[in-house]
Amino acid sequence: MRIGLLLLVGFLMPVLWCSAEAVPKEDQVSKRYTYESLSAYQKKLLNDFIEDELPAGKKISEMLTDSISIRNMTRMAQALMFRNAAGDTENALKIIRWILQFQHQDVSSRNYGVWRTHVVGDRFDQNWREFVGCDLIIIYRFYKNRLPADLLADMEKGLTHAALGAMKRNVGADYTNISIMSAFLMDFVGNEFKRPELVAAGLRKANEIATLYNRHNTFSEYNSPTYYGVTLIAIALWRELGSSSELRDMGSAFEREFWKEIVTFYNPDLKNMPAPYFRGYGMDMQKYYAITGLWIAVAVNDKALAPIPFGQGPKFGEISNIAAIYHLGLEIPKAGLAQLTRFTSPRYLERAVPNTYPGDTLKQVTTMIYKDWMMGGVWGNRKPWNQVKTGAMHWKNGANDVGWLLVPGDGNTNVIVSRSDMKVYLANKEAKQVHLFVYTKDITATLLAGQMWMLPGMALKVSTPLKRVKTETVDAKVFREQQAVSDILPSVVGITFEVPVGWDTSRALLEIVPVKK
Repeated sequence: MRIGLLLLVGFLMPVLWCSAEAVPKEDQVSKRYTYESLSAYQKKLLNDFIEDELPAGKKISEMLTDSISIRNMTRMAQALMFRNAAGDTENALKIIRWILQFQHQDVSSRNYGVWRTHVVGDRFDQNWREFVGCDLIIIYRFYKNRLPADLLADMEKGLTHAALGAMKRNVGADYTNISIMSAFLMDFVGNEFKRPELVAAGLRKANEIATLYNRHNTFSEYNSPTYYGVTLIAIALWRELGSSSELRDMGSAFEREFWKEIVTFYNPDLKNMPAPYFRGYGMDMQKYYAITGLWIAVAVNDKALAPIPFGQGPKFGEISNIAAIYHLGLEIPKAGLAQLTRFTSPRYLERAVPNTYPGDTLKQVTTMIYKDWMMGGVWGNRKPWNQVKTGAMHWKNGANDVGWLLVPGDGNTNVIVSRSDMKVYLANKEAKQVHLFVYTKDITATLLAGQMWMLPGMALKVSTPLKRVKTETVDAKVFREQQAVSDILPSVVGITFEVPVGWDTSRALLEIVPVKK
């Protein structure tokens, strides 16, 4: 299915068009939440976030410190307004007034319209326009009758600055989660506060997003356990709070197709998505909080099936997104919801992913998913970035534990997988070495000797003409920082191979064949 969006009559009277066919209601699961309607598990997710930010016995004034995350506090205000227990509204109002002070409002500044990340130590993150702005819109839209008039006026002023700053920045459509939020921010503010230039800018941005998506029916921030979750929130904003029926329909169509893509790639037995990750903060969603995992936890409504850690864990701050999820509700194909709870069948998948990086406008993804192991890779990434995981394998190596092999996103390699093997090729002719990292329970360097690596739950046959120059246990903290992997791991082993000068890039550096035990 292709999702289209057309600007018909110039910038002052844009019209949105969506080609998506109507979907029978019985084929969709639609959930709208109130605090009272949440299950005990869903309430716990919300209350865990609230109690982490505002421990029992603490006053809200004690929590609004110079170092606290302003974005998290915006979501705290959302969560309190949603729960609406004794004192919650009063505390939320104090938070909102506090937040509104910390916006850069100098029109001539690059940071115009941006909220600070923290009062002291501001990182001047351009994306805080969209993150904080969209969170404030949720509060403004759902709780206008509980907000004092002066606070509503201050919110209107802050949101207008944010939307004008977003229009000035004009983020590219390939910055998927931010561009979708930016389009919504401009659309909502423009319509709500009668700013036609913002209405036009919002629809232009929506058009650019749809045009890029339609090239290959994929978003550019592809297969990201964290940012897929943000994108789901962003298109749910279109669906639930868009200012026109066309934009709301567009959001619904995007959301439906996006969930289909997520459930196609998600493996409920491994509770993970396969590689490659275009932006990833971990290797196992059971060991850190990924926002896609949070959406799935809400959808399956079962702690045992949820792909998030039990209790607190790395990236626990991402649980703040639960407030937006509950406000915007869940829309998912009924068949897709079932796929989140049980494995259906093995599948080999190929995708082409577009973006606008110079010399790197199209990437080819190949993935193979079996019930108890999976692998995937990308061909064409030229951007060295530790958030990119160029290739990986995952397998079960015991109860509630997943082993993996990682080809890092250093820009030196291309990875392609078939139904039975992974091949690693040289992408950067100047590279002198290539690296692999392996984690499994009780991993040691001796397990990776020779050409057959006998690991718990999986054997890997590794064929290569390259000289192996190093096999060593790497410092877990250094590994997490260098490879953007949040998982708390007892140990990881790194393997380094030497690349000969003048290597023929059409020849595989490594061939890895998994042999499931």
